[in-house]
Amino acid sequence: MAARRAAAQDHLVVPPDMVLSDLREAWRRALAGRLLGLYLHGSLVAGDFAVNRSDLDLLAVLTDDPDEKLLDVLAELHSDLDRRHPQWAGRIEVEYVSLDAVRADPGRDHVIARISPGESLHLLPATTHRVVTWSAVHDHGRTLLGPPAGELLPAADPGLVRAALLDHVRDWPAWVLEMTPPGAQSYAVLTLCRAFQRLRHGRQLSKRQAAEQTITACPRWAGLIAWARDWWYDSGQDTDPGRFNEVRAFVTELSAAILAPTDGGQWRELDCDAATKQAS
Repeated sequence: MAARRAAAQDHLVVPPDMVLSDLREAWRRALAGRLLGLYLHGSLVAGDFAVNRSDLDLLAVLTDDPDEKLLDVLAELHSDLDRRHPQWAGRIEVEYVSLDAVRADPGRDHVIARISPGESLHLLPATTHRVVTWSAVHDHGRTLLGPPAGELLPAADPGLVRAALLDHVRDWPAWVLEMTPPGAQSYAVLTLCRAFQRLRHGRQLSKRQAAEQTITACPRWAGLIAWARDWWYDSGQDTDPGRFNEVRAFVTELSAAILAPTDGGQWRELDCDAATKQAS
């Protein structure tokens, strides 16, 4: 029944490519002379895109760092897009970064602009956390405007990407304390699964793919991971009961296992009954 209901709803949603086409033309006109490239990444590229749940993830590469004046222009662009496509309002995530910021050592006197679900458009420092996104776009981004991402963006140093991922993992036990709605809890579980699998294999998986591989790696947490996957992909509701205590325990344990020191640089078994090796 839930699958039929979700399928019926899918026909009511404007296709993502139509929204992207609208966005591309609006951004091309409004940011003429300043926009070097616009790239799609995330689940629509990686796979397992859920039209009623997934976000549209984009990276906009600019000639110079965004500022408050540009923020006003971008706010109007996003507001207009939300009015034209209300079903996608709050589901379009864009990071605006200058090419100099991507090429520089992260965090060195550069800022970016960002808007994401639950997060209003704002400026923030270009920290090492951003390298994970830039690397994914360089390797797999779909070009909407400008040259191919692999030509415009520099290849990220694998060690820097790994360090950025580990920083994410390190921060999640604190972040998860604010994840009270079931949707946020599902996101926390799936995001840790993705980080874990990328550290293991060096490539970004979809949420579903990462969940299924982590179920195999951490069978003791299989029930929780399956719940998070099914909530995300089977139209779970924020009125559903969450599993906060389990989610917090999972995030804390997996984070600690990933960050634990290795024996002489060798992989070690995770503490979650895993038939796998730990990311170091």
